[in-house]
Amino acid sequence: MESKSPLKGLAYGGFASCVAETITMPIDVVKTRLQMDGSGGSVKLYNGTADCASKLVKAEGPGALFMGLPPALVRQSTYGSLRYGLYGPIKNSMGIEPGKPVPLWKKIVAGGAAGAVASAVANPTDLMKVRLQTDGMTKGPDGNFLPKKYSGMVDAFMSIVKEDDVLGLWTGVGPTVGRATALAAAELATYDEVKETFKARTSMKDGELRLTLCTAFISGYVSTVASSPFDVVKSRVMGQPKLPDGSPAMYSGMVDCFIKSSQSEGFMSLYNGFWPNFGRVVPRVTIVFLVMEQLKKNFG
Repeated sequence: MESKSPLKGLAYGGFASCVAETITMPIDVVKTRLQMDGSGGSVKLYNGTADCASKLVKAEGPGALFMGLPPALVRQSTYGSLRYGLYGPIKNSMGIEPGKPVPLWKKIVAGGAAGAVASAVANPTDLMKVRLQTDGMTKGPDGNFLPKKYSGMVDAFMSIVKEDDVLGLWTGVGPTVGRATALAAAELATYDEVKETFKARTSMKDGELRLTLCTAFISGYVSTVASSPFDVVKSRVMGQPKLPDGSPAMYSGMVDCFIKSSQSEGFMSLYNGFWPNFGRVVPRVTIVFLVMEQLKKNFG
């Protein structure tokens, strides 16, 4: 999967991630809304994926399904580049012997490390994306929804810095890194391992569409299962409202959100939005690897 050139790997990863992010953005918006729905024991607004999508479009127009796209693309140009671009160099730095199979644990460590570094760097863009996607979901004391807080990416950026200082851009970095570590470790290691297994035990070869499709589907499912709880917690910690004194209204951090969500809504609340998440991850993974495989094949 990785290019022989680290710089090409970074460029390929960023380009492929931006293409995939644009195509799957509506699913990401619905997923984030469902993850926030019922947070803190509040009354649920949506009755599933289709209900959420239809209510968003009815209330705010089709453009609502692309809320947060600008920061998402900025995020993928950094996060996607680093996550996919660093995987190969990190894996190769762990003592890989030419011609011999790479142990699965090294693939997992390399994937997790690449995801952790990339997500920490890109946290500000992830925060802005979540804030824009969940803007308008908060209710006031009278039970009515509060007006939207942000007019766009720049306004969200300036508001966050004004309210919480520059370090406020790293709100939720704990669950973000946790999610990215689990996601990248599962996605990259599974893709790498399953691809090698298919090549060894079937007639499929490098560059074949069916090999990429089969491998990406399995990789997408495994990474969705592994990362969904962290994804829910990330959305809730980043999207929660603030009290008048500026402190978080519901969760003090990742662990607190895990505990409170499980206690008030049950453990399976950590898998809220699983199917739209799966519906986003699998196409995204497939598109990313298809683009990257073709770029590597044609440009090295």
